[in-house]
Amino acid sequence: MNPYILIFFLLLSTASGNAQFPAIPMPKNVQKTNTIDSANIRILYALNAVDISNITTYDDLQRLEIGDSLSKYYSFFIYNSDSLITEWKNKYKNAKSTPGVLGVRGKQYDHWNEYHYSEYFKDFSSNTFTEYSRMPGFLQNMNCQYTEEMPSQNWTIHADTLTVLNYCCQKATCAFRGREYTAWFCIDIPINNGPWKFGGLPGLILKVYDKDHLFVFESIEIGKKGEKFPIKMYQDYRSYKKREREEVLKLQKEANENFFKTANLNLRKGTMPPQQPHFYMELE
Repeated sequence: MNPYILIFFLLLSTASGNAQFPAIPMPKNVQKTNTIDSANIRILYALNAVDISNITTYDDLQRLEIGDSLSKYYSFFIYNSDSLITEWKNKYKNAKSTPGVLGVRGKQYDHWNEYHYSEYFKDFSSNTFTEYSRMPGFLQNMNCQYTEEMPSQNWTIHADTLTVLNYCCQKATCAFRGREYTAWFCIDIPINNGPWKFGGLPGLILKVYDKDHLFVFESIEIGKKGEKFPIKMYQDYRSYKKREREEVLKLQKEANENFFKTANLNLRKGTMPPQQPHFYMELE
């Protein structure tokens, strides 16, 4: 039986009232990657932490890796889980089933979220930004990518300061694709980068959030400078269908709001599990 179908009906039969959708995708094999650059620094960010000192209260733990040619931003929770599952599969080659999630996980580990399952690459030489969108279970034939010109935020810098990780940060504000953001950047770390699509300030962004605090990114760790780490990309990203940014956002929206219809899953009346309310960073 198709593993997605088996997992799907197990979810419905055991927790139809509590099952969360869109369904998480199958784990990736972290050994099937290529090294595309070397990172000079790595920064960890908590996404939507209730308690910044308690990792289990985060929606996600995310990592920014910055090299000479490009940077990569991705979910460390998802990567760590996929790494542990890859090791598990190598150890138990004859197992009849495979765990879906292993290791420390965030509050939303039981369903797909595009901000957790996408990986983002900023290419400094071409001044472009690429998102590889790993779609939910049942929809992975829709895995896709888009490349756009490096997103630009028109920041206004203010005199206000805030301490993040013992670094003195300065305030900046902007409107970007339908939301208003406040960022705190550190001029003592003169790196023009930050989480997700953010950048364009004279220092590394250590904290950024929208006006409604629906999305709050805050750095919890900055790696030692001078150490080198490989920046890797999954080999199967080459097969992700190329689309326009607006098309990818539309697909992600359909997956979030009409998962069963988009996945062509027809359920009996009364068995349809509820989908959670969802918010989007880009409204335009």
